[in-house]
Amino acid sequence: MGRLSDWYDYRIVNVNVNVVAAGIAALGVTVGALHLMDRSGALETVTSLVRGHEFSIPGLPFRFIGEKLVIGGLTFAIDLVADVLVYYALHWAANHMPRRRQVPPTRAYADLTFMRDATLVQFERALLSPVMYIAALGLQQRLLHVGWGLEASTAIGFGVGITITRVLHTMWMLRAERAAGVSSAADIVGPDRSRPDGAKADRG
Repeated sequence: MGRLSDWYDYRIVNVNVNVVAAGIAALGVTVGALHLMDRSGALETVTSLVRGHEFSIPGLPFRFIGEKLVIGGLTFAIDLVADVLVYYALHWAANHMPRRRQVPPTRAYADLTFMRDATLVQFERALLSPVMYIAALGLQQRLLHVGWGLEASTAIGFGVGITITRVLHTMWMLRAERAAGVSSAADIVGPDRSRPDGAKADRG
């Protein structure tokens, strides 16, 4: 456990772990919320507004059915809110919570306060989110069309989306760390206004 804790202290490791944990937690919230809406009849009420409408995109081998698009939209909204809230809490605990033993901040991110650090991760994730949601919701819609259940389609779709974006994000963070001797990742979000003179921390 001690060795695992040491590995978790490194930002590139805990960012990936925390993103996956937040994604799984958000997925649980999303599937649970959709399940409750389905059982209570609320989902039927909402989807009935667009029942019978179909949309097609040239080149795609299937049509988008109105009620399934509503499910996709609800999935996106619930997952996004839950994921962001859980990730901020985990990132603070892993990288900024005062504790007795912690590795020095990674040079590429040593200048960042908690809000700027966690927001930078969310900024990077936002740029990758089209890949995430196209894979997740696209697979969800496809599985729904071939007869899979709502819960299974959502879980499988988001599992694939999370895996793809974790690989891409890890490559991005590795590149930032390799370039840390030249410039700081803090340059992306500007000088730290919490410091009296806007000066950056000594990166050693």
